Amino acid sequence: MNRGVVSNRTLPSIAVLAGDLACFFIFAVVGLRSHEDGITASGVLRAAIPFQVGWVLFGLAFGLLRPRRRLLASRPRPVLVAWLPAWLLGLSIRTFILGRAFAPTFAVVALLFNGVLLLLWRSLLLARYEKSSD
Repeated sequence: MNRGVVSNRTLPSIAVLAGDLACFFIFAVVGLRSHEDGITASGVLRAAIPFQVGWVLFGLAFGLLRPRRRLLASRPRPVLVAWLPAWLLGLSIRTFILGRAFAPTFAVVALLFNGVLLLLWRSLLLARYEKSSD
């Protein structure tokens, strides 16, 4: 194995989780920018944290954040299976705990945008592992 490439086997779980959580920050920043609301720390946190909480809870429940399952957890199906309930929990937190109005358009955009970001990030991780395994 090339010592310059970090394989999926040696990549710390915290790095995988950090990449996952960064996807939600990207969603928040892009969303705030597209609405010209101004990008503030509170705005980013309000948009990102509900989905991050959902993802961490369901990522753990579905085994996507455990070191021994990292390779399989980067494949599209497990990511999507965990993302659906995580998205629903994120929307619920946003609506019922943060008191934000439920907006169907936002719900669809959050589902698709975050889902695509997670799939891209995890696919890049998987591709890097497969390349380093050759």
